[in-house]
Amino acid sequence: MTAVTELLDSIRGELSRFDRPVVADLEQPGHPADELRRLLGDLPEEVTDWFSWCNGTRRRPGQTVGDVAFIPGYIFPSAEEAREVRRLGFPDLDALGEWIPILLSASSDLYAAVWKEDEFVGVAGVVEGADTEIEFLTVEEMLRVQLAAYTGGAYFLEEGELEVDDDLLDGVYRQVTGREPLY
Repeated sequence: MTAVTELLDSIRGELSRFDRPVVADLEQPGHPADELRRLLGDLPEEVTDWFSWCNGTRRRPGQTVGDVAFIPGYIFPSAEEAREVRRLGFPDLDALGEWIPILLSASSDLYAAVWKEDEFVGVAGVVEGADTEIEFLTVEEMLRVQLAAYTGGAYFLEEGELEVDDDLLDGVYRQVTGREPLY
């Protein structure tokens, strides 16, 4: 097990604690490394770990966006979905280097792992109408923030839906990363 897969397991545990339907729909295990290379090309190790742990979220009739949320508002895409989004291109991400989405929203927002040759650049947040910025230095750091958001109460259930306390999330980000959140 790697740090990334351990953190993903821990987040799945938090989703189970919240009795979230997505737990049953996470397609595990994901693809082996050689299959990922065939589908997505050469990837940084953390990204290979990501898609090796899970190959996306199964879609079922009647699901809501909230049913499939891995973190509030975002789903865990399959390697094939990630490849299709990558083919669409995002000029801001393209300017940063090679990239692949690791979390997708129902709109065009996403989180993407970004790298140049053998150097991991970070995880960029892409929000429609805002500048694309590196929010996390590693996939592991992003997952540590997400896990702390679950365990620290920044992510919570309200009327059966995962919600976010933005102020608590900012505090979690500061505590885990030692940096100020991006606005």
